[in-house]
Amino acid sequence: MKHVLLINRSEIPHYRVPVYNYLSDYLINNDIALSVVSEGIQKGKTCPVTFDSNETPLNIVNLLRLIVNKKPDVIIFWVNPALKMWIILYTAKLMKIKVIHWGHRRPLPPNVPIKNIIYNVVEHGVDDAIILYAEHLREHVWRCFQSKIFIANNTLNLSAYKPLNQPKEDVKARYGITTHKNIICVGRMQRRKRIGDLLQAFNKLELEDVGLILVGPDDEGILRNIESQNIFKLGPVYGDAILDLLSAADVYCLPGAVGLSIVDAFYCGLPLITEDIVHGPEIMYLKDGINGFMVHEGDINQLTAKLKVLLTDDVLRDKFSQAARKEIMTNGHIDRMCEGFLSAIQYVCR
Repeated sequence: MKHVLLINRSEIPHYRVPVYNYLSDYLINNDIALSVVSEGIQKGKTCPVTFDSNETPLNIVNLLRLIVNKKPDVIIFWVNPALKMWIILYTAKLMKIKVIHWGHRRPLPPNVPIKNIIYNVVEHGVDDAIILYAEHLREHVWRCFQSKIFIANNTLNLSAYKPLNQPKEDVKARYGITTHKNIICVGRMQRRKRIGDLLQAFNKLELEDVGLILVGPDDEGILRNIESQNIFKLGPVYGDAILDLLSAADVYCLPGAVGLSIVDAFYCGLPLITEDIVHGPEIMYLKDGINGFMVHEGDINQLTAKLKVLLTDDVLRDKFSQAARKEIMTNGHIDRMCEGFLSAIQYVCR
Protein backbone atom coordinates (compact mmCIF):
# COMPACT_ATOMS: atom_id res chain seq x y z
CA MET A 1 0.00 0.00 0.00
CA LYS A 2 1.27 3.47 -0.92
CA HIS A 3 1.11 6.31 1.59
CA VAL A 4 0.27 9.86 0.53
CA LEU A 5 0.75 12.93 2.74
CA LEU A 6 -1.28 16.00 1.73
CA ILE A 7 -0.04 19.31 3.12
CA ASN A 8 -3.06 21.60 3.50
CA ARG A 9 -2.48 25.33 3.69
CA SER A 10 -3.14 26.58 7.25
CA GLU A 11 -6.60 25.48 8.48
CA ILE A 12 -8.81 23.05 6.55
CA PRO A 13 -11.93 24.91 5.34
CA HIS A 14 -15.32 23.45 6.26
CA TYR A 15 -16.04 22.42 2.68
CA ARG A 16 -12.80 20.44 2.41
CA VAL A 17 -13.62 18.09 5.31
CA PRO A 18 -16.24 16.01 3.42
CA VAL A 19 -14.03 16.21 0.32
CA TYR A 20 -11.06 14.73 2.20
CA ASN A 21 -13.32 12.13 3.82
CA TYR A 22 -14.50 10.96 0.40
CA LEU A 23 -11.05 11.16 -1.19
CA SER A 24 -9.56 9.11 1.64
CA ASP A 25 -12.16 6.35 1.18
CA TYR A 26 -11.73 6.43 -2.60
CA LEU A 27 -7.96 6.08 -2.38
CA ILE A 28 -7.98 3.36 0.27
CA ASN A 29 -10.09 1.27 -2.11
CA ASN A 30 -7.16 1.57 -4.51
CA ASP A 31 -4.52 0.58 -1.90
CA ILE A 32 -3.48 4.17 -1.18
CA ALA A 33 -3.54 5.57 2.36
CA LEU A 34 -4.12 9.33 2.70
CA SER A 35 -2.96 11.52 5.59
CA VAL A 36 -3.62 15.26 5.76
CA VAL A 37 -1.52 17.71 7.76
CA SER A 38 -2.87 21.15 8.63
CA GLU A 39 -3.06 23.69 11.43
CA GLY A 40 -6.52 22.40 12.35
CA ILE A 41 -10.03 22.68 11.00
CA GLN A 42 -11.84 25.95 10.49
CA LYS A 43 -13.95 26.75 13.53
CA GLY A 44 -17.69 26.26 13.31
CA LYS A 45 -20.05 23.46 12.44
CA THR A 46 -18.64 20.78 10.17
CA CYS A 47 -19.14 17.11 9.45
CA PRO A 48 -17.23 14.39 11.36
CA VAL A 49 -13.61 13.86 10.30
CA THR A 50 -12.98 10.32 9.05
CA PHE A 51 -9.68 10.84 7.22
CA ASP A 52 -6.28 10.70 8.95
CA SER A 53 -5.94 14.30 10.18
CA ASN A 54 -2.67 15.57 11.65
CA GLU A 55 -2.81 18.98 13.32
CA THR A 56 0.41 20.92 13.87
CA PRO A 57 1.85 24.39 13.18
CA LEU A 58 3.11 24.25 9.61
CA ASN A 59 6.71 25.15 10.25
CA ILE A 60 9.76 23.45 8.78
CA VAL A 61 10.68 21.45 11.90
CA ASN A 62 7.16 20.04 12.42
CA LEU A 63 6.71 19.15 8.77
CA LEU A 64 10.09 17.44 8.51
CA ARG A 65 9.39 15.50 11.71
CA LEU A 66 6.04 14.36 10.34
CA ILE A 67 7.58 13.31 7.03
CA VAL A 68 10.23 11.26 8.82
CA ASN A 69 7.60 9.59 11.00
CA LYS A 70 5.04 8.97 8.24
CA LYS A 71 7.56 7.98 5.57
CA PRO A 72 5.17 8.88 2.71
CA ASP A 73 5.70 7.67 -0.82
CA VAL A 74 4.09 10.84 -2.17
CA ILE A 75 3.61 14.37 -0.83
CA ILE A 76 0.82 16.52 -2.30
CA PHE A 77 1.19 20.27 -1.72
CA TRP A 78 -2.04 22.30 -1.46
CA VAL A 79 -0.19 25.44 -0.44
CA ASN A 80 0.84 28.80 -1.85
CA PRO A 81 4.46 29.47 -2.83
CA ALA A 82 6.54 30.16 0.30
CA LEU A 83 10.16 29.68 1.31
CA LYS A 84 9.38 27.10 4.00
CA MET A 85 7.37 25.01 1.54
CA TRP A 86 10.15 25.20 -1.03
CA ILE A 87 12.53 23.85 1.63
CA ILE A 88 10.11 20.97 2.29
CA LEU A 89 9.69 20.41 -1.46
CA TYR A 90 13.40 20.14 -2.17
CA THR A 91 14.05 18.11 0.98
CA ALA A 92 11.39 15.62 -0.14
CA LYS A 93 13.12 15.30 -3.50
CA LEU A 94 16.44 14.61 -1.77
CA MET A 95 14.65 11.90 0.25
CA LYS A 96 13.39 10.43 -3.06
CA ILE A 97 9.76 11.13 -2.13
CA LYS A 98 7.51 11.89 -5.11
CA VAL A 99 5.98 15.38 -5.04
CA ILE A 100 2.75 16.72 -6.56
CA HIS A 101 1.35 20.24 -6.53
CA TRP A 102 -2.44 20.70 -6.54
CA GLY A 103 -4.46 23.83 -7.23
CA HIS A 104 -4.84 26.70 -9.67
CA ARG A 105 -1.15 26.58 -10.56
CA ARG A 106 -1.37 30.19 -11.60
CA PRO A 107 -0.82 33.48 -9.76
CA LEU A 108 -3.91 35.20 -8.39
CA PRO A 109 -4.57 37.72 -9.86
CA PRO A 110 -3.40 36.06 -13.09
CA ASN A 111 -1.71 39.13 -14.61
CA VAL A 112 1.49 38.84 -12.51
CA PRO A 113 4.06 37.21 -14.86
CA ILE A 114 6.86 37.04 -12.26
CA LYS A 115 4.71 34.83 -10.05
CA ASN A 116 3.94 32.53 -12.95
CA ILE A 117 7.68 32.19 -13.57
CA ILE A 118 8.15 31.26 -9.91
CA TYR A 119 5.47 28.59 -10.14
CA ASN A 120 7.05 27.06 -13.23
CA VAL A 121 10.75 27.34 -12.38
CA VAL A 122 10.82 26.80 -8.61
CA GLU A 123 7.99 24.28 -8.33
CA HIS A 124 6.92 22.64 -11.60
CA GLY A 125 10.50 21.98 -12.59
CA VAL A 126 10.88 19.55 -9.68
CA ASP A 127 7.28 18.31 -9.45
CA ASP A 128 6.70 14.69 -10.40
CA ALA A 129 3.09 15.58 -11.27
CA ILE A 130 0.72 18.55 -11.24
CA ILE A 131 -2.97 18.33 -10.38
CA LEU A 132 -5.07 21.19 -11.78
CA TYR A 133 -8.55 22.32 -10.73
CA ALA A 134 -9.70 22.54 -14.35
CA GLU A 135 -8.59 21.76 -17.91
CA HIS A 136 -8.37 25.41 -19.00
CA LEU A 137 -5.69 26.10 -16.36
CA ARG A 138 -3.16 24.20 -18.49
CA GLU A 139 -2.38 27.46 -20.28
CA HIS A 140 -0.57 28.74 -17.17
CA VAL A 141 1.85 25.80 -17.11
CA TRP A 142 4.80 25.81 -19.49
CA ARG A 143 4.67 23.42 -22.43
CA CYS A 144 7.61 21.37 -21.16
CA PHE A 145 5.59 20.32 -18.11
CA GLN A 146 2.30 19.51 -19.86
CA SER A 147 2.91 15.74 -19.90
CA LYS A 148 2.76 15.50 -16.11
CA ILE A 149 -0.51 17.41 -15.69
CA PHE A 150 -3.63 15.68 -14.36
CA ILE A 151 -7.08 17.23 -14.06
CA ALA A 152 -9.15 16.88 -10.89
CA ASN A 153 -12.17 19.13 -11.45
CA ASN A 154 -12.51 21.22 -8.31
CA THR A 155 -15.78 20.38 -6.60
CA LEU A 156 -17.58 19.57 -3.36
CA ASN A 157 -18.76 16.33 -1.80
CA LEU A 158 -22.55 16.67 -1.81
CA SER A 159 -23.21 12.94 -2.05
CA ALA A 160 -24.95 12.79 1.33
CA TYR A 161 -27.48 15.53 0.52
CA LYS A 162 -30.80 14.78 -1.17
CA PRO A 163 -32.22 17.92 -2.80
CA LEU A 164 -35.19 19.29 -0.87
CA ASN A 165 -37.05 16.57 0.99
CA GLN A 166 -39.63 19.15 2.07
CA PRO A 167 -41.93 21.61 0.27
CA LYS A 168 -40.30 24.82 -0.94
CA GLU A 169 -42.89 26.89 0.89
CA ASP A 170 -41.91 25.33 4.22
CA VAL A 171 -38.28 26.26 3.69
CA LYS A 172 -39.14 29.81 2.67
CA ALA A 173 -41.50 30.22 5.61
CA ARG A 174 -38.69 29.26 8.00
CA TYR A 175 -36.75 32.34 6.86
CA GLY A 176 -39.69 34.69 6.43
CA ILE A 177 -39.48 34.63 2.62
CA THR A 178 -42.90 35.56 1.27
CA THR A 179 -42.31 35.90 -2.47
CA HIS A 180 -43.34 33.21 -4.96
CA LYS A 181 -40.23 33.24 -7.18
CA ASN A 182 -36.77 34.09 -5.91
CA ILE A 183 -33.27 34.96 -7.01
CA ILE A 184 -30.63 33.77 -4.56
CA CYS A 185 -27.01 34.80 -4.01
CA VAL A 186 -24.79 32.94 -1.55
CA GLY A 187 -21.37 33.86 -0.16
CA ARG A 188 -19.59 36.73 1.49
CA MET A 189 -21.22 40.01 0.49
CA GLN A 190 -18.09 41.60 -0.97
CA ARG A 191 -17.51 44.28 -3.58
CA ARG A 192 -15.38 41.91 -5.66
CA LYS A 193 -18.52 39.79 -6.07
CA ARG A 194 -20.29 42.79 -7.60
CA ILE A 195 -23.30 42.55 -5.31
CA GLY A 196 -24.10 46.15 -6.23
CA ASP A 197 -24.76 45.07 -9.83
CA LEU A 198 -27.19 42.42 -8.61
CA LEU A 199 -29.04 44.95 -6.44
CA GLN A 200 -29.33 47.39 -9.35
CA ALA A 201 -30.62 44.69 -11.69
CA PHE A 202 -33.15 43.48 -9.13
CA ASN A 203 -34.50 47.00 -8.68
CA LYS A 204 -34.98 47.28 -12.46
CA LEU A 205 -36.87 43.98 -12.81
CA GLU A 206 -40.34 45.41 -12.15
CA LEU A 207 -41.76 41.92 -11.57
CA GLU A 208 -44.38 41.26 -8.94
CA ASP A 209 -43.97 38.59 -6.30
CA VAL A 210 -40.25 38.13 -6.97
CA GLY A 211 -37.71 38.21 -4.15
CA LEU A 212 -33.95 38.47 -3.73
CA ILE A 213 -32.39 36.20 -1.10
CA LEU A 214 -28.91 37.22 0.08
CA VAL A 215 -27.10 34.62 2.17
CA GLY A 216 -23.73 35.22 3.81
CA PRO A 217 -21.80 37.56 6.10
CA ASP A 218 -21.70 41.25 5.20
CA ASP A 219 -18.33 42.25 6.65
CA GLU A 220 -17.98 45.17 4.22
CA GLY A 221 -21.39 46.60 5.10
CA ILE A 222 -22.62 46.48 1.50
CA LEU A 223 -26.17 45.66 2.58
CA ARG A 224 -26.27 47.98 5.59
CA ASN A 225 -28.62 50.53 4.01
CA ILE A 226 -30.55 48.13 1.78
CA GLU A 227 -34.15 47.84 2.89
CA SER A 228 -36.93 46.33 0.80
CA GLN A 229 -39.83 44.05 1.62
CA ASN A 230 -38.72 41.76 -1.23
CA ILE A 231 -35.01 41.61 -0.29
CA PHE A 232 -34.26 39.00 2.36
CA LYS A 233 -30.90 39.41 4.12
CA LEU A 234 -30.35 36.14 5.95
CA GLY A 235 -26.74 36.44 7.06
CA PRO A 236 -24.55 33.31 7.29
CA VAL A 237 -26.25 29.93 6.72
CA TYR A 238 -24.27 26.69 6.54
CA GLY A 239 -24.52 22.97 5.88
CA ASP A 240 -27.65 21.33 4.55
CA ALA A 241 -29.64 24.46 5.41
CA ILE A 242 -28.00 26.41 2.59
CA LEU A 243 -28.71 23.59 0.15
CA ASP A 244 -32.36 23.62 1.26
CA LEU A 245 -32.50 27.35 0.57
CA LEU A 246 -30.97 26.92 -2.87
CA SER A 247 -33.44 24.15 -3.70
CA ALA A 248 -36.29 26.44 -2.66
CA ALA A 249 -35.15 29.28 -4.95
CA ASP A 250 -35.42 29.64 -8.73
CA VAL A 251 -32.34 31.40 -10.12
CA TYR A 252 -28.80 31.80 -8.79
CA CYS A 253 -27.09 35.12 -9.54
CA LEU A 254 -23.55 36.06 -8.55
CA PRO A 255 -22.22 38.76 -10.90
CA GLY A 256 -18.60 38.51 -9.72
CA ALA A 257 -16.03 36.01 -8.43
CA VAL A 258 -17.91 32.76 -8.97
CA GLY A 259 -16.19 29.91 -7.15
CA LEU A 260 -17.39 26.66 -5.61
CA SER A 261 -20.84 28.09 -4.95
CA ILE A 262 -21.69 27.15 -8.54
CA VAL A 263 -21.40 23.50 -7.48
CA ASP A 264 -24.02 23.96 -4.74
CA ALA A 265 -26.30 25.90 -7.08
CA PHE A 266 -26.10 23.45 -9.98
CA TYR A 267 -26.48 20.46 -7.67
CA CYS A 268 -29.77 21.99 -6.51
CA GLY A 269 -30.83 22.61 -10.11
CA LEU A 270 -30.45 26.38 -10.21
CA PRO A 271 -29.31 28.09 -13.42
CA LEU A 272 -26.58 30.70 -12.89
CA ILE A 273 -26.27 34.25 -14.19
CA THR A 274 -22.92 36.02 -13.85
CA GLU A 275 -20.72 38.60 -15.56
CA ASP A 276 -17.79 38.11 -17.91
CA ILE A 277 -14.93 38.80 -15.50
CA VAL A 278 -12.03 36.77 -14.04
CA HIS A 279 -13.68 33.95 -12.08
CA GLY A 280 -12.40 30.96 -10.18
CA PRO A 281 -11.71 27.77 -12.17
CA GLU A 282 -15.17 26.43 -11.27
CA ILE A 283 -16.65 28.74 -13.89
CA MET A 284 -15.87 25.85 -16.26
CA TYR A 285 -19.21 24.32 -15.24
CA LEU A 286 -21.17 27.25 -16.70
CA LYS A 287 -22.27 26.67 -20.28
CA ASP A 288 -23.60 29.98 -21.56
CA GLY A 289 -27.08 29.61 -22.97
CA ILE A 290 -27.40 26.01 -21.73
CA ASN A 291 -27.34 26.05 -17.93
CA GLY A 292 -27.00 29.77 -17.33
CA PHE A 293 -25.97 33.10 -18.81
CA MET A 294 -22.74 35.10 -18.95
CA VAL A 295 -23.40 38.82 -19.48
CA HIS A 296 -21.00 41.67 -20.20
CA GLU A 297 -19.16 43.09 -17.22
CA GLY A 298 -21.15 45.87 -15.58
CA ASP A 299 -24.03 45.66 -18.07
CA ILE A 300 -26.96 46.10 -15.70
CA ASN A 301 -29.54 46.14 -18.49
CA GLN A 302 -28.33 42.79 -19.86
CA LEU A 303 -28.16 41.32 -16.35
CA THR A 304 -31.73 42.46 -15.72
CA ALA A 305 -32.94 41.03 -19.02
CA LYS A 306 -31.45 37.58 -18.37
CA LEU A 307 -32.90 37.49 -14.86
CA LYS A 308 -36.31 38.38 -16.27
CA VAL A 309 -36.10 35.68 -18.93
CA LEU A 310 -35.38 32.90 -16.45
CA LEU A 311 -37.93 34.14 -13.93
CA THR A 312 -40.78 34.42 -16.43
CA ASP A 313 -40.08 31.55 -18.86
CA ASP A 314 -40.80 28.44 -16.77
CA VAL A 315 -40.08 26.05 -19.64
CA LEU A 316 -36.65 27.56 -20.34
CA ARG A 317 -35.80 27.73 -16.65
CA ASP A 318 -36.67 24.06 -16.21
CA LYS A 319 -34.51 23.17 -19.22
CA PHE A 320 -31.59 25.14 -17.78
CA SER A 321 -32.20 23.55 -14.38
CA GLN A 322 -31.94 20.03 -15.76
CA ALA A 323 -28.78 20.95 -17.68
CA ALA A 324 -27.20 22.46 -14.54
CA ARG A 325 -27.92 19.36 -12.50
CA LYS A 326 -26.59 17.08 -15.26
CA GLU A 327 -23.37 19.10 -15.55
CA ILE A 328 -22.53 18.84 -11.87
CA MET A 329 -23.51 15.16 -11.64
CA THR A 330 -21.05 14.37 -14.43
CA ASN A 331 -18.16 16.82 -14.73
CA GLY A 332 -18.58 18.12 -11.18
CA HIS A 333 -19.11 14.80 -9.40
CA ILE A 334 -16.67 14.11 -6.57
CA ASP A 335 -15.59 10.89 -8.32
CA ARG A 336 -14.20 12.95 -11.22
CA MET A 337 -11.98 14.83 -8.81
CA CYS A 338 -10.85 11.60 -7.12
CA GLU A 339 -10.04 10.03 -10.50
CA GLY A 340 -7.62 12.89 -11.18
CA PHE A 341 -5.86 12.32 -7.86
CA LEU A 342 -5.65 8.58 -8.39
CA SER A 343 -4.20 8.97 -11.89
CA ALA A 344 -1.55 11.42 -10.68
CA ILE A 345 -0.54 9.22 -7.75
CA GLN A 346 -0.36 6.10 -9.89
CA TYR A 347 1.69 8.03 -12.47
CA VAL A 348 4.37 9.12 -9.98
CA CYS A 349 4.46 5.66 -8.33
CA ARG A 350 4.66 3.70 -11.57
